[in-house]
Amino acid sequence: MKKTNLKLEIIPLKKDYEGEVSAAVEYANLPEANTVEIIPLKKDYEGEVSAAVEYANLPEANTAVLYIHGYMDYFFQDHLASFFMDKGISFYAIELRKYGASLKSHQHENFFKDITEYDEEISIVLNKIKNDGHKNIIINGHSTGGLLATHYAINGEYKNLISGIVLNSPFFELNESKFVKFVLPFVTLFSCFVPYLKVSKLTSIYTESLHKNYKGKWNFNLKYKPVPSFNTYLGWLDGVLKAQKNIQKKQIKTIPSIIFHSNKSYFGTKWNDLLYESDGVLNVDDIDFFGRKIYPHADVIAINNAVHDIVLSSGDVIENYFNHISAWLKNNSF
Repeated sequence: MKKTNLKLEIIPLKKDYEGEVSAAVEYANLPEANTVEIIPLKKDYEGEVSAAVEYANLPEANTAVLYIHGYMDYFFQDHLASFFMDKGISFYAIELRKYGASLKSHQHENFFKDITEYDEEISIVLNKIKNDGHKNIIINGHSTGGLLATHYAINGEYKNLISGIVLNSPFFELNESKFVKFVLPFVTLFSCFVPYLKVSKLTSIYTESLHKNYKGKWNFNLKYKPVPSFNTYLGWLDGVLKAQKNIQKKQIKTIPSIIFHSNKSYFGTKWNDLLYESDGVLNVDDIDFFGRKIYPHADVIAINNAVHDIVLSSGDVIENYFNHISAWLKNNSF
């Protein structure tokens, strides 16, 4: 798979309760890919904030994809950008505040209290894509990025700019037992008092199954997607639960959409080779159920032997995934 040259644009955002904040967007811009634009944004509760964007604004392209990464993640899947660009589709990848290169020393990693905090950078990048001359914008969200994409498509200020949605293992529901799901809303009531209470450190076996330094084949920055994983905070968990509750009560009927997940999950916390061919993060039955509930007119497709981030699966699985997206793009005249 060929490598696409991408660049990083830092987006300073308003301060929040932790001080300075930023997000980022990755992009490959042809032919002028070396110009870096700084987008000043409002401070949030942590202070100075920024985001970044990488993009490939292809000449005469009518359609662009905006990729939104997952939790404890950032964009590094260049072959995904190449796939869309080979079809004449511009590609933009946002790096959200407190992720990747946007994470600042005074911030808690990957943290938010309310998922609408990301609306600022999403809105700015959507308008940038529109102003770059694109008539159609497809949001491609992975995992927590799928939750964010769905929440924005329902509630966002510029949701009308979204022409299509492609979701890769969206985080519609916590992968926990019924008892834990029942108890958590009561536990997270305390998040307003102790938002930075560390509630867990997620197992890193999934990340280990991906990175070439461990048991995988991919190369990515372990500073941004680390082993062991970042801490998970009570305030973040509360924000996720509220976002999931919000979207689970609503539907998206008018935006052409397609949802993908693996055909099976691996629920263990110890190493198993099943991690190479199953979702080791989420329950695929939850994705399927809520995908059909929230997106009643969407295609919901199980990809055999896919891992959580389907574009990091084995070659034949990725090819199958891309073939389905190609057919969907054609059927919807993108």
